[in-house]
Amino acid sequence: MAAYGGGMNRDARELALRYYRDSNRAPAADAEALLAHPHGWVLWTPELVVLMKRVRSDRPETWEALPHAEEAPDAWYIHLLAGDLSLARRIAAALPPLRYCCFRRGRRDSRPHRLPWLRLCAAPLHADFHEATTDNN
Repeated sequence: MAAYGGGMNRDARELALRYYRDSNRAPAADAEALLAHPHGWVLWTPELVVLMKRVRSDRPETWEALPHAEEAPDAWYIHLLAGDLSLARRIAAALPPLRYCCFRRGRRDSRPHRLPWLRLCAAPLHADFHEATTDNN
């Protein structure tokens, strides 16, 4: 997952494209794969960019296979999150809740991570959170 903060003073689309410039992925291909997924979700606006899908939290090897759909998903896999993180949390609170939120942090720590979905929606945002690592898989 790439997570770029910066609030409303940065265009989330430009932040997302920065992630794609640094990775071996293509934004159009990822969006197309997620739009074809039965539970894929793509939001690409100046305020917020989110690419995610439902997955099984116990199968991290399938998370980044974006068109792959799992039986009995229990988590949201966030592939990319850029822009207004408070808006992202408000949207997350309106989504069908699953047990977990899954992501990878990228080059510095590519291990799979899993957090309780409700913790993600309720945790305070850190004032110094401006940029996390990018996922270059």
